[in-house]
Amino acid sequence: MKYIGLSIILPYYLIAQSAIVLDEIKVEGQSQRQTNSITIDLEKEEQHQANSVFDLLKKEASVELGGGGSSNAKRVYVRGVESSTLNISLDGATQGTNIFQHRGNELGINPDILKVLNVKTAPDASKGGALGGSVEMTTKDAQDFVKNGKNTGGIIKAGYSTNTDSKSGSLTAYGVYDKHYGVLASVSGVNNDNYEDGNNDEMLATAYKDRNYFLKFTLDDLNNHDLKLSFNQNSNSGDMQWGKTGSDKGVNVDPALLEDVVSTTTSYTAQHNYSNGNLLNLDTNIYFTNIEVDREKYDYQYDNDTVGIKLQNHFYLDTESFKNKVSVGVQVEDVESTSNAPITSIAATPSHYEPTSSNNKAVFIQNKTTIDNLDINYGARLDKYEFESGLGEASDTTISPNFGLDYKINDNSNVYANYGQSSRMSGTIPFTWAMNIRDNATYSKDLEAEKSTKYELGYELKGESLFTNSDGFIFNANIFRTEINDLIESHSGLTNASGKYSYSGEAGLALTDIKNSDYEYVLKGFEIKGTYFIDNYFGSLSYSQVDTNVFNEVDAGTSGEPLAIRRVGGWDSKKVVLNVGAELLDGLSMDYTLTAVAGIDNADQVTRGGYTTHDISTKYKVGKNWTYYVAVTNLTNKYYAPHTTLSGSSDEDYRRDMGRDFKFSIKYEF
Repeated sequence: MKYIGLSIILPYYLIAQSAIVLDEIKVEGQSQRQTNSITIDLEKEEQHQANSVFDLLKKEASVELGGGGSSNAKRVYVRGVESSTLNISLDGATQGTNIFQHRGNELGINPDILKVLNVKTAPDASKGGALGGSVEMTTKDAQDFVKNGKNTGGIIKAGYSTNTDSKSGSLTAYGVYDKHYGVLASVSGVNNDNYEDGNNDEMLATAYKDRNYFLKFTLDDLNNHDLKLSFNQNSNSGDMQWGKTGSDKGVNVDPALLEDVVSTTTSYTAQHNYSNGNLLNLDTNIYFTNIEVDREKYDYQYDNDTVGIKLQNHFYLDTESFKNKVSVGVQVEDVESTSNAPITSIAATPSHYEPTSSNNKAVFIQNKTTIDNLDINYGARLDKYEFESGLGEASDTTISPNFGLDYKINDNSNVYANYGQSSRMSGTIPFTWAMNIRDNATYSKDLEAEKSTKYELGYELKGESLFTNSDGFIFNANIFRTEINDLIESHSGLTNASGKYSYSGEAGLALTDIKNSDYEYVLKGFEIKGTYFIDNYFGSLSYSQVDTNVFNEVDAGTSGEPLAIRRVGGWDSKKVVLNVGAELLDGLSMDYTLTAVAGIDNADQVTRGGYTTHDISTKYKVGKNWTYYVAVTNLTNKYYAPHTTLSGSSDEDYRRDMGRDFKFSIKYEF
């Protein structure tokens, strides 16, 4: 009762702390789980009380999180591939740029404003830079909130978590006029103290404040036109280490090294669609994303700006024998990084800051031909890259084909196979590193685009009346392989004042080269997923196994930091996720999740013990306006960390994740 009372008074507490948040609307329908496309069930994740995109993904067997629980170092791994090599977008605007050694690619957004979150691994020529796949986030429209003819309203939401003494809140308002015009506004925030791990030890440098502001105008289906204009800004701040270890690995943090670091990601998008018959279905997407990092103690600022435009038209060409969808498009994207930070003479080598820039011009075609029970997917993308840093200019041109088959065996089952290539010219090097250049240094050889090749083969089965007349099931299984070549990596080859040698530019040392790696990263494995539902009950069981040749560069002596696991791929992984739930009473639902991860004993990677965690969540809707949520994560207070969390000087020197946490929240719709 104590915590329920706290959740009721939290809105007033948050106003006093300038931390107001917003909310979401119910997402209708059960998500379909395909092995090459994961659509996250956002309604269920609201019951789990997710506060970030990372929380939305943590219960997927094919997804791993790294970063040791610290918000500034979070990383996502899909089928073993780290998110630096994924195409990540919000309403079509590019996201996910690497900031600094201990600051991963940000995925900051309030989950409550998301309508769709898709993780796709199948190749698609319309998506550039998707070396390991894509993460697509789509925000809600005002029209998504309309229910029973009620065209205006809002949602107030507040929450509290015991482990971090976390206070969260949100405020959302929407209005729809004449069916076609809509406006949606949202403000949200989270105040989070340092968390305690499973041994009840406080983890320094994990506290943070998060603020999210969102505004969206929509024109829906007016004379064959759709127009969406959106603004989203997420700001994350906290006392963190700018360099050295501690923010994302190691357990011994020196408080004297902590400083206030603020990271703000701002996105503006304009999306327009015009449809008129089978030959004219034109999508236009214009976007701008700014990532700004402020070291307030020193008044240093680092900026990364991405501006782009993408035009794509869909042709529907059908005959008596086949159906054909042809998508043809062009895309232009410019990226520039700048900073006002001065160069500190860490090494006895003259160096300077110089802006970096890249330009990508692309044309693509993606087709889908359906002949009876066979779908044939095929396409190609032509990319022309230009890249400039303080080391000089570089350019490359690539062609990336793809081909896939999906055959419907009968009404309940199908098999599919996919092959695809992808490329990118600049990606994994943090933009704050790429500007720090040793004087008079140049590229050692011609710089080429990064490339990947993906393969997968899968089977899907759906059915009803397995045991009774009212049940149903879905079964998926596939095998996959991803190869990444010509990875663009930084090189320093210098030693700092403390005698630490850096191969990659770690420890703030200037870069002497940016070059392609001769190493081929291979990530392969398989996935099995099964879901069963009957009446108001459901259960799902999934298993994912990924084998990688990613190695521990620190132990191998080839680098001053584990570059691969931080920005390419994770260690070997074997993971089981069991999720069961039910609607126990009218308006009252509950679910339970077990996550089990096998240990690793690989001399080339790390030695880590396995672990099992348990989570429980409940949701109780009272009448039309009030909804109450209660959840417990890490029920047994397990002392653990995902294997993708970095270690320090020994296999045991890594930050464990959060211990047991009770979560409470309340939502009021008006």
